[in-house]
Amino acid sequence: MSPPPPTVVKDAKASLIKGALWSLGMRWSIKGIGLLSTFIMARFLAPQDYGVVALAFLVVGLVDAFLNAGSNQALVRIGNPNHDQINSAWTLRAMQGVLMAVVLTALAPLAAQYFHEPRVQNVLWIVAAGMAFMGFSNIGMALAYRDLQFGVEYRAAVTAKLSSALVTLATALYFGDYRALVCGILAGYVCEFVLSYRLHPYRPRWCTSRIPEIWAISKWLLTAGIGNFVLRRTDQIVAGRVGTTREYGLFTVGADIGQIPTGELGPTLTRPLFPILASMQGDLERAKSATLRTLSTVNSVTIPLGFGLAAVSAEATLVLLGAQWREAAPFVAGFAMIGVVQYLTGPLTTLMNVVGHVKVHSKVIWMEFAAFALLAAALTPEYKLIGLIVARLISGLLHALMVIAATHKYLQLPAGTALLTYLRPVLGSVAMYVMLTSFSVSSIAPIELMTKVILGGGFYVTWMLSTWALAGKPDGIETMATSLLTRVLAKWRTQ
Repeated sequence: MSPPPPTVVKDAKASLIKGALWSLGMRWSIKGIGLLSTFIMARFLAPQDYGVVALAFLVVGLVDAFLNAGSNQALVRIGNPNHDQINSAWTLRAMQGVLMAVVLTALAPLAAQYFHEPRVQNVLWIVAAGMAFMGFSNIGMALAYRDLQFGVEYRAAVTAKLSSALVTLATALYFGDYRALVCGILAGYVCEFVLSYRLHPYRPRWCTSRIPEIWAISKWLLTAGIGNFVLRRTDQIVAGRVGTTREYGLFTVGADIGQIPTGELGPTLTRPLFPILASMQGDLERAKSATLRTLSTVNSVTIPLGFGLAAVSAEATLVLLGAQWREAAPFVAGFAMIGVVQYLTGPLTTLMNVVGHVKVHSKVIWMEFAAFALLAAALTPEYKLIGLIVARLISGLLHALMVIAATHKYLQLPAGTALLTYLRPVLGSVAMYVMLTSFSVSSIAPIELMTKVILGGGFYVTWMLSTWALAGKPDGIETMATSLLTRVLAKWRTQ
């Protein structure tokens, strides 16, 4: 069976919107299922149960960062891979899965000793088997992503997540502890593996002839991935050592809740950009224009969501998790702001990777990590886990500035134009935050939360539309929103 030819993108804006909608539906469906499961499970399990599994997956993430060869992204970069290239990418990934399982098995006792948590060892041994299994899943899912077939990816991801959530809930009634979370994770692996072969017709075969070619493309992606993990997870590694299992559970669940708005919408809106820009590699100016439009759209959405969640973190924590998780509120607020900073330059990073400046981006990541390490060393002894959050915020801002400078230097993308995309969202979000934290309408958390969400959303939308009109109605998210609203109203009037 021949691999399908790559999709030719004629209308980048329409393809980006369509891809973003599919990606948005997938990520929010997955997150919605996960959140519903978490909200229910938080009543059955204690923070330390989440802490055990989170500690284990820190080790899993570390091993994955050092061994993930980026086979899927390499296929997208190739554009129109042949059978040998596709099969070699699958073979490389399969070998990676087995190697990960071996390394995790060996590291399990050491991890349990480092975190002072013996239960981590058994979790890692079980997950190691799942990693080896998942290495042999169908590489055809990467081909579907390359061809902008986001519906295939949606069905696989959502079904796997739903299966995982149902198994977690069912086994929680039996075990009543962290083992339910492990059972759910394994169920998700099995479902994802089966669906990868059910939903895509390609059937990979063992092949090693083109592995050097795949590696030549992905080695800098691997370097950047290692840097990203070290940067994004070092605070959790330190937190797992500094705090108790309960404190780490509060820290990680607070991080999950705090980064929901930005962590889901940021990658969702940016993810379709990679294959679209890959199809524009012969037209850099067009690619830069598409990137700037995406940058403006992403920031107009993620920045206010992060500021807004930070403003209502106490109420949101009580409503979503319950009173026993009240101490997680500061972490929810802190990670809401970290999420804002983390995705400030996502589209610019995508452009650099597509064009081929992965090495430059890798250097930026390691420079950010150096700044974070210095700040964490200075702040953690005095401020503990909050010090780690502050270090992440400051180093993240430095990362954003370095990415903007790098795209200006290597791609001649105007730095002033990129910086202007942040002006209106930041000013509106800061004003909204000040407004929401300056009053209280009720001592009942759900009423307080609902009131502030409505008022904050109304204020920000009014701010963006009014400043957009004053700026001469430039092309952006406001243009798309008003155009859609006009069409809807016109259709409604004709009925």
